[in-house]
Amino acid sequence: MKKILYILLFVFTLTSVSFAQEDAADDGAEKMRGKMVEYIQTKLGLSKSEAEKFQPVFLDYLKQVKSTKNQYKPDKILLQQKIAELRLRYREQFKPILGEQRSNEVFDKEREFVQQAIEEKKVRLQNRQEKPGKKGFRSLLQ
Repeated sequence: MKKILYILLFVFTLTSVSFAQEDAADDGAEKMRGKMVEYIQTKLGLSKSEAEKFQPVFLDYLKQVKSTKNQYKPDKILLQQKIAELRLRYREQFKPILGEQRSNEVFDKEREFVQQAIEEKKVRLQNRQEKPGKKGFRSLLQ
């Protein structure tokens, strides 16, 4: 009986840890989406009323992009086509909110944000590896 209890406790502990990791990943993605929206709104100089209308449409766009990437991941050409179709569709939804020019700029600002995030991540990883006094796995091998 005690064995069964220990096994159940062990399984429960493992499942709760895995759920906690998924929640942490979702929180990080949510923060990144929020920062992206804020970045684009700032770069496009949106008014408060424009930002209120823009944000839900843009967040829906990001969800659609993620879903499309998951669905068409194996076929890169088809994925690119589907992403282009999404952008055309959402550009039309952005036009009444932002106007013709800024609705086109949304995707440029999205790309800028992603590039900056990638660069910042590279810098942080490089700084983490170069910190003196920290003994990492590589230093143990040398």
